[in-house]
Amino acid sequence: MSKLTEGLTYDYLSSEAAPTREARIETCNAFGGSCNSLRTGMGTGCSKNNSRKFAQGGGCQLNLALGIVSSFQNVVVIIHGPLGCGSNNLGRAGTRKTARILKQRPTTTDTIWIQTNLDDTDVITGGIEKLRQAVLYAEQEYRPDAIIIGNSCLPGIIGDDIDTLLNELDGQIAAKVVPIHCEGFKSKYVATGYDSAYHGVLKKMVEPIQRYEKALPNELADSNEKYRHSKIVNLFNVGSTSYGDEVELSRLLTALGLEVRVLPLYSSVEEISRISEAALNISICATHDDYLLGHLKERFGTEYIIDTLPIGIKNTNQWLRVIAEFFKLEKEVEKLIAIETAQLEEALEPFKKVLKGKSVFVGGGETRIFTTGELYQSLGMRVVGLKPHNFDRFAIPMIDSIDDQEAVIDVAPGQPAEELVILSRLKPDLYVGHAQANAWITKLGIPTVPLFGQSFNYMGYSGAFELARKAARVLKNTSLSQKIVSNVALPFRPIWFESNPFDNIKEAKV
Repeated sequence: MSKLTEGLTYDYLSSEAAPTREARIETCNAFGGSCNSLRTGMGTGCSKNNSRKFAQGGGCQLNLALGIVSSFQNVVVIIHGPLGCGSNNLGRAGTRKTARILKQRPTTTDTIWIQTNLDDTDVITGGIEKLRQAVLYAEQEYRPDAIIIGNSCLPGIIGDDIDTLLNELDGQIAAKVVPIHCEGFKSKYVATGYDSAYHGVLKKMVEPIQRYEKALPNELADSNEKYRHSKIVNLFNVGSTSYGDEVELSRLLTALGLEVRVLPLYSSVEEISRISEAALNISICATHDDYLLGHLKERFGTEYIIDTLPIGIKNTNQWLRVIAEFFKLEKEVEKLIAIETAQLEEALEPFKKVLKGKSVFVGGGETRIFTTGELYQSLGMRVVGLKPHNFDRFAIPMIDSIDDQEAVIDVAPGQPAEELVILSRLKPDLYVGHAQANAWITKLGIPTVPLFGQSFNYMGYSGAFELARKAARVLKNTSLSQKIVSNVALPFRPIWFESNPFDNIKEAKV
């Protein structure tokens, strides 16, 4: 278990919903300053209580939760809320189908969702009856393995008791009925949506499985030591994990003699129910996984690793070493690292010549941006700024990975106008971030590289090569961003770019 989770408790399954991240971990979503000042603020406990006088944009917990559960095989998702709450499923459907084809999953189980379409009348009379009809219809029409209900803001406000209804229906239908409480008004941290999804999955879909112990080989075994269970490991994927990432990380773990199961995204209900069979649960992102893995440890005794995100040589090496230590494979992992690192270093040399001395700004998830920034530093670039969506205890140790401790950090979910002011002053040579942000940034004339993508590989040794190749290719030819900045204007007056980008941040008083 990582030291990052020491002191945390995960035994919340007796509650209908997961606790908010405000109540559970030290989280900050409003900060402007430097690496040094953020570390100081988190150390004194004040930064986590910062807020904003004005917020331009943010995220939806329901969308994050549905991004997980709608990928499961042979399930029906019921969105209990107004019609607009299901709009993102339209864009998600194509991605889901492509991913299932790549993973050789059945293509007949495309995303199926039903909307209760709550209206003005339902706000007054309640929407429980609509939900009842939707659940019964889903069972009769599709015969799924599970029916998953995403409870949006509106039913939470009007007090629809969906858990009582689902308990009543649970014995009347064959499918597992899984409530997911995503009432976004309860927390200002959008990542709480991950906890909401896994809370429902843990309560209704995960079954205890008998584990089988094997003796360790004599040369590795202590006097009375038994091998902990098997060499099965669960590798937890997230929405930003591409198929290429899964292949690369599975390749590395298999090279150590481990049997890899990649889940929960795109898994069947039966595969999820057997999640407790593994000897070790391996996370690539604490922001997504800590609630799930912490519960599995407390409930089944399965150890887990939440250490770093395996992007770049340094972090991939660290990730592999921690896993190997658990299985007493220290000698094997050093041989693997030596071979992989030597091959990669040779392949990176041409890109280093292009990237050396260039500056980069990275925006996105907290663990991903620090590991990505560290990779570009190792290639000779300077990290001049970072923009995490939120910041918590899992990212605090990663601050030290940034060479320039005066580099700007803007903790902000959304807030593109705030970010544009910062970038207009820093003028980095390259921006690495989410696709939604890249469109804005390109209008400043800054070349961009997507932080992740379903058709690209970012993790492990092959991912480091791809990140370096993409950056070098973009910087060799910046004509696209130059043409865009010459012909497309941003919707801000010049006076906006002269303002303080952090004026809307309200610092907490200690």
